[in-house]
Amino acid sequence: MKLGEGVKGVYISEDVDCLDQAFAPGVSHIEPGGLSFHDVLNILHNLQADVVAADVVEFNPQRDTVDGMTAMVAAKLVR
Repeated sequence: MKLGEGVKGVYISEDVDCLDQAFAPGVSHIEPGGLSFHDVLNILHNLQADVVAADVVEFNPQRDTVDGMTAMVAAKLVR
């Protein structure tokens, strides 16, 4: 079964602390060995259902000290 196949719509909650700290250092709980940004994009692009709503959680601007990298990653995931 393909991800989302057979459903009318999906709600996505993207928890950015699932990403490796190399891609998202500005999170509440870092995850060494986490997913890459490319991994997450592949998951999202392979959804077979319409996205009806989404949110991004666990972004911590106080820890986003690498030129706002995590904020940019979160924005790209929403886009």
